[in-house]
Amino acid sequence: ALEAAKPGARAFVALPGNWHDGHAFLEEAHANGARYFLVSDSVQPPDLPESDVVRCADPIAAWQSLTRQWRNACGTSIIAITGSNGKTTVKEWLLQLIAPRTVAFGSPRSYNSQVGVPLALAELTPHHEWGVVEAGISHPGEMPRLANCIGPNVGVLTHLGEAHLENFASSDALRDEKLTLFNGCDWVAMPGYLDAAAQQLRSQGITVHTWGESEHDALRVSSTLQGDGRAVAAEYKGQRLSWSLPFSDEMGYRNAMTAALVGLVWGVPAEEIGGTLDRFRDLEHRMQRIRKGDGMWVLSDAYTNDWDALGLALSDLKRIPGHAKKGAIIGPVPGMNADGIARLNALIAGSGIDTVWAIGPAWGAEGAQPWRQLASAEEALNALQGEDDPFHGHHVLVKGPRAERFERLTDALVQRGHTTRLVLDLEALTHNLQQLRRYIRSQCPSGTDLIGVIKASGYGTHAAAIARVLEFHRVPLVAVACTEEGVELRAHGITSRILVLNPTPDTLAALLQHRLEPTVHSEEQFEALVRELGQPEAPWPIHLKVDTGMHRLGFAPDDPALLRVAGHAQVDVKSVFSHLASADRPDQDDATRRQVEAFDRAAAALRTVCPRIKTHLLNSSGLMRFPDAAGDYVRVGIALLGVVPAGDMDLKPVVHFETAIASLHRIPPNEGVGYGLEDAANHERILATLPVGYADGYPRSLSNGRGHVVVRGERVPVVGKVCMDMTMVDVTSVPGARVGDSVELFGRQLPIEDVAAAAGTIAYEILSRVPTRVLREQRGG
Repeated sequence: ALEAAKPGARAFVALPGNWHDGHAFLEEAHANGARYFLVSDSVQPPDLPESDVVRCADPIAAWQSLTRQWRNACGTSIIAITGSNGKTTVKEWLLQLIAPRTVAFGSPRSYNSQVGVPLALAELTPHHEWGVVEAGISHPGEMPRLANCIGPNVGVLTHLGEAHLENFASSDALRDEKLTLFNGCDWVAMPGYLDAAAQQLRSQGITVHTWGESEHDALRVSSTLQGDGRAVAAEYKGQRLSWSLPFSDEMGYRNAMTAALVGLVWGVPAEEIGGTLDRFRDLEHRMQRIRKGDGMWVLSDAYTNDWDALGLALSDLKRIPGHAKKGAIIGPVPGMNADGIARLNALIAGSGIDTVWAIGPAWGAEGAQPWRQLASAEEALNALQGEDDPFHGHHVLVKGPRAERFERLTDALVQRGHTTRLVLDLEALTHNLQQLRRYIRSQCPSGTDLIGVIKASGYGTHAAAIARVLEFHRVPLVAVACTEEGVELRAHGITSRILVLNPTPDTLAALLQHRLEPTVHSEEQFEALVRELGQPEAPWPIHLKVDTGMHRLGFAPDDPALLRVAGHAQVDVKSVFSHLASADRPDQDDATRRQVEAFDRAAAALRTVCPRIKTHLLNSSGLMRFPDAAGDYVRVGIALLGVVPAGDMDLKPVVHFETAIASLHRIPPNEGVGYGLEDAANHERILATLPVGYADGYPRSLSNGRGHVVVRGERVPVVGKVCMDMTMVDVTSVPGARVGDSVELFGRQLPIEDVAAAAGTIAYEILSRVPTRVLREQRGG
């Protein structure tokens, strides 16, 4: 379903999806105030009083068509960006280049799909002179629809890779599909190495500008690594240029050159390009959620800077559960005027914020508004550092333009004396959920859905953050290990059904109080539950566990008590499940098949008492190796975090363990290191000391070269013994390594599976052993 605000009313567009159909939410939308509805003519809508309902063959196509009419009415010139990757980064960097010279609009976040594009374009206004919009596809036939919706004047192609190639007949077919976006464009910009695409567009009479090292490229460039960044030598229309980039990675360099080329052709003076390039920053991590040591959250958002983004960010702040105070540090918003001051007042009043700092002179005179005004980000930083914790006991939002470097204020609030942190990437989590659902749909019996398992505080990350993503995407059930974990989710505002896998008798009262659904694994446990229930108003939902061979918990498959419990009047048996002991062990497949057979027998017997009972047997490993044994659900935990126990899927790492170099020192030849003076070498070395040790969950078994970390993209070995609070690594091979450099302990560049294997354990243990003293940070989402 798609909901869009309109002046004086609310409209609801009912869209079909892979897992949910917007038509199922028409009455809910009406109850929430919607009075304009766009629905499929194949559906008979319910009675929606005082509403206008438009029925059509294809609501998505109709929504796109309406958006194109609005885009034409606004008269905005559009730059459309597509490519296998880099779309969002190039879009944001290009906006930085052109925004000082025009009234510019940028599509929010990664709104580039069949729904995302019209949703983004709906935010255009006639005041926008130029707009920069992304377009992404995954199947044939999608790009012509987006092209018709966008109607671009200028096109940008960032890269052509293999993303979604499996859905096309060939790489040429994928390229042809993407290039249809540029039909009718005045000109198109792209890297010079995409020569086939450039030639194809030129053969259609479209002007193409490229960058690269060839004399045929409009923007000729070469680069050299320079410390943490790159020095770029460029030439454009005979003018020689020298630029610097604050990053060194190849993809960032390519994206920056694409943005620079578009800016130059568009009309940004060459001398302005260099100054803006030097301020480019990695946009991978947009909204950051950082939990401080005192339990308070800091939300840092510099991704978009407009009124809508500010409203959304304040809503995120408001939704943090609990009774702690709320605070906000808000920077200047484009187009600030007297109406803006009134608008900010309204936003503050509606968000329940206790303390507000407004940065910049446009917010009005000191004392005239219910906020503290500071002239600049520098003044705010001095106040945060010099005053006695002005936001003590507050959850705080930091929201301001990237150019003002508001991340300094975030750092001051968090007071990162200990730079080690465990980062949860919510966008990667969403990606994995979608991939797993696609896999389940293609490999498992029809109708199978998933249960999100987030026990052990989300395997040591942040269970509530994961649960919010699952709840948003309507995962029908989440599972936790114990009652306390379920209670904590309720305290964080999670309203989904929660299955408790191992409740204990002393927690049954809390379980019932917080509407949790217990696992029943023995007759004695069930009797304790019945005593606690008394006479409930309705049968209480429970789940039965059967021991099919793991011999840990559960009824025996042929235990008569299983049917007695299932038929009891005080309970409503929602599901029966078991657990495979060795689904990831091919050498034990016979034992696994025996478990499957035993479970099927138990489920069949239970259906004689509970005909509508659901079943679930497979965990992440079982899903990858025995998808045909899936029942109504599969329980997915570690795979949501990007760890694939078996099989091969396009999952992304969700959890990243990071720290930074605290000090560097040269060690002479034949000198040992750390406790016991071990791990000597016959040559001089440069060692980096990291502020992380086994008290932070970094395994001591990784000592003396067994473990590695990543510094500046290079794996380097652990040297000596891992200490309680510190670890030494050899960075001799890393040119330019310096204090403050980011270090990956596991994540994108160093998979957690590799770290677990080196430590002689499993990824579950590595994740769940990171203690609470390590800062938790959420990014994306």
